[in-house]
Amino acid sequence: QKLAVHSGMDYAIMTGGDVAPMGREGVTAMHKLFDWANTSRRGLLLFVDEADAFLRKRATEKISEDLRATLNAFLHRTGQHSNKFMLVLASNQPEQFDWAINDRIDEMVNFDLPQLEERERLVRMYFDRHVLKPATEGKQRLKLAQFDYGKKCSEIARLTEGMSGREISQLAVAWQAAAYASEDGILTEAMIDARVADAVQQHQQKMEWLRTEGAEASKETG
Repeated sequence: QKLAVHSGMDYAIMTGGDVAPMGREGVTAMHKLFDWANTSRRGLLLFVDEADAFLRKRATEKISEDLRATLNAFLHRTGQHSNKFMLVLASNQPEQFDWAINDRIDEMVNFDLPQLEERERLVRMYFDRHVLKPATEGKQRLKLAQFDYGKKCSEIARLTEGMSGREISQLAVAWQAAAYASEDGILTEAMIDARVADAVQQHQQKMEWLRTEGAEASKETG
C-alpha cells in the first residue's frame, strides 16, 4: 500500500492461494483482473501475496489442468512491459516459481529474517498494540500486572531468534488472548513467558518439518 502511494498508483491485493479454488473460473477471473487493471488512469500496482502457491513450475509440479490454464492466462497477460500496471510478487519459496515467471521479474528484493535489534522493535511495537493499548483504551480493557515491560521486551527479542515478523505478531496476539481468557483478565509476566516458550517450541518444530521436507526433496532429485 505504501509503495503504491509513494508511486502515485492505485493498488490491489490478491493471494496466490485464492486461485486454485476458482477451478475453471480462474482463467476468466484472471483476464477480468488485468482488463480492470488496464482501466486505471494512474496505473495499478498488483500485489500477489504467497505467489508461489499459484505461479508454480508447470513442467515438474503436480498442478491441476485448471490451475495450469490460469497460470498460462497470467503469463499471457504479463508477457510484455506495460505502463498500466506493476506486479509485486511476495514469496517465501521463490525457487518454486515457473521459469517464465522468473523471466518476468525485473528486480528481486530479499527480506532477511529480523535480527536482534529489529526483533526488539517488533516486540515493543506489537506489545504496545496488543497489550498496552487494550489495557488503557476501549471497553473490554485487559489488565496488566506490574513488571519491567522494557526489560521483558528485550528478553523476548533474544529468545525469538529466527522468527519472522509474522510469528512475533502472532505471539503478541496470544498474550492478549491469554489475558482475556484468564479468570481475572490480568496478563502476568508468567503468562507472557509461557506463551513465548510455546512459540519458540512451535517455531523449532516448523524448522524441523522444513529440514525434513528439504531432505526428502533432495532424495527425489538426487
